[in-house]
Amino acid sequence: MADFYFKEASQILKTDINIDEPYKLMVRNIQKRLFIGIGTELLLKALFLKNDFCINRVKNGTPINPRKPIKFSEIANQDDLNLSDTYTLNVLIDHLSDTITLENYSIVKKGLKIAKVFRNKEGHVAVLWHKAVRQNYSDIEHSISSIYKEGFSENLDFKVSFLDGEESIFVIKS
Repeated sequence: MADFYFKEASQILKTDINIDEPYKLMVRNIQKRLFIGIGTELLLKALFLKNDFCINRVKNGTPINPRKPIKFSEIANQDDLNLSDTYTLNVLIDHLSDTITLENYSIVKKGLKIAKVFRNKEGHVAVLWHKAVRQNYSDIEHSISSIYKEGFSENLDFKVSFLDGEESIFVIKS
């Protein structure tokens, strides 16, 4: 599903938005940011699961409460898990280094934090302004591509078409 959201974020156009002008561009941009954020959360959850980490929080009052994903092998009692509550995107970003070794963790973390802000902002409140900074999207593209490479052994060529004349790219090579 992360692939789907990233591909949609990279390619969605104003013509794909079913709303009247003058709101098409604003709504298209909101969709791009929201899809990037959702894709990021799903990608990180998949990465943790792939590396045998449980992404579910433990129930209140259980003997262990690590406040971060732990290996399935460290969970003595499956009944301690809260099956309807997973760790937040922020926790996953902060503990990414527990799952894989990244060449430049601080740069990857920067892009992931931007994606988190996009998801939170667009998922919780509708605003009529957002200053588009191309570097934010470049940072996110680099971060996501790094995780595909280091975490899944896939080469991702990823570019979100945002500014006039930009071409979108979403190609995965195993």
